[in-house]
Amino acid sequence: MRAFAELRGDWADCGPDNFDCTTIEPFLKTISEAPVEKRRKLLVETVEKSVIPRLSLSYSAENAQSVRRARIGSNDINEFVRILIDRDITADHKFLEKMEQVGVGIEEIFLELMTPAARVLGELWEEDVCDFTDVTIALVRLHQLLHHYGAVFDFQGIPQSNGRSALLVAAPGDQHTFGVFILQEFFRRAGWHTNGGAVATEDDLISLAASDRFDVVGVSASNELAVEEFAAVIRALRDVAECQDMLVMVGGRFFLDHPNCVKEVGADASAQDGRRAVLGVSSLLDAKPLR
Repeated sequence: MRAFAELRGDWADCGPDNFDCTTIEPFLKTISEAPVEKRRKLLVETVEKSVIPRLSLSYSAENAQSVRRARIGSNDINEFVRILIDRDITADHKFLEKMEQVGVGIEEIFLELMTPAARVLGELWEEDVCDFTDVTIALVRLHQLLHHYGAVFDFQGIPQSNGRSALLVAAPGDQHTFGVFILQEFFRRAGWHTNGGAVATEDDLISLAASDRFDVVGVSASNELAVEEFAAVIRALRDVAECQDMLVMVGGRFFLDHPNCVKEVGADASAQDGRRAVLGVSSLLDAKPLR
């Protein structure tokens, strides 16, 4: 089916309504005439690099959703935020250990506890409920916890390099970087080499993208964006890319609130969280026709 879809150029959007099955005969003939070794290699690569990893991640995601519904709620998030603000360096570890003991996995701690906690801290600052110092120290502590649990996350996944590299950054001037570091953890877990973080200006982002070969550039935007200006930045990223097939992925609160802007800025994809980002980008990369 992958070979058939590639001949039609439809692999990226594969689905039951993407082609007329009555026209399959000439394509089947073309496939059958391909060298046996090429077909065998195609099958092995598809199963090893696409089918098995996606099944594994999908199974994990389905089970994680049931755990999250049962275990993590707004009360847990608020309690965790309170602990971070109180600066009790033993209470935060104990709280996370308690979550693990009741069956919450590290993925869920990242996506359903730490990420919302960072968002709540930002809202508390914006609404003047907490001062800048309290929020800053709480965020520093949150980053420290992410670093600690990220090492455990990588160890559990036993990541092996897939030879791919991703530049993952917050939009120029955007200080909301916690989601980017969460994203990096998921890409590293999947065997990617990652780089990025915060960039001050658009020129800094473009220079960073030109400094190495990246298969993917991911940009997270929490603040409002000037869509046309950001589209020009993405065009510049593609112009300087060493990888001619480089993908551009966007995310963050801005694109969650304005999903139509994903296409308007010229991005290839968007994702709500790290798990979906890895799956989506992997699907797009696997969609490239074999040479």
